[in-house]
Amino acid sequence: MSALLDRYRDALGKSTGRQSLYDHSMACVDVALRVARLAGEEPGPRLDRLIFATFVHDVGKLDPNFQAMVEAAVIGHPPPGKRVKHEASTFDHDHPRLVEESKEAIRMELRATCGYDLDPANLEGVMDHIWAFAVTHHGLFYVSYERDRAGTLHPLIRRQWTSFYPNEERRITLVDLLFEYHPLGGLVMIADLVASYCHEQGKDYAALFGQVATVGQLLDMLIERASAIEESLQ
Repeated sequence: MSALLDRYRDALGKSTGRQSLYDHSMACVDVALRVARLAGEEPGPRLDRLIFATFVHDVGKLDPNFQAMVEAAVIGHPPPGKRVKHEASTFDHDHPRLVEESKEAIRMELRATCGYDLDPANLEGVMDHIWAFAVTHHGLFYVSYERDRAGTLHPLIRRQWTSFYPNEERRITLVDLLFEYHPLGGLVMIADLVASYCHEQGKDYAALFGQVATVGQLLDMLIERASAIEESLQ
């Protein structure tokens, strides 16, 4: 059993149809695997990290304030006073511990549901990339590693890429991920975009993938539908 998976099943991921966070995350993983196959990416350490990051990218949605926002949308009430960006809640409410403790459970769940068997050992030493995918997947934030007065290094979520922070030792931005995982550095973003758009529109993303043979064709299709996608996500 996994506390994270249980909470994913209980939490809302989308207001439309009361889609659970679990179902949204699994849909994103399925989309990510389809995109990876189009790109010719073979199973291995890189893909393991990308697929794991895809499953946990919305962990910030477990934030009680975000859940209150989604619940209000479901029942047609005005949003509550405190509004949050879920990416900015990635490190809140013990989310990192939940994810760390659930690596094996997530592996087993993905193997049973999607037929993909990732190796948790491939996540060792690169969890900072996993968190960065979660923080950056809407293109608004990045992760800054800064030391506090006691000398402890902490990951902080920042928004102004051009700002200088005196205690910062390093940062991971979306651009870093795009280069590090080229040509799939945007895989988490694309998977979330396609899964969200198709869910909101009641479309079958499997049918969408039946119309393309390359990643380029998929991107062209998304660009053609950019206005409809943006409108549905809003």
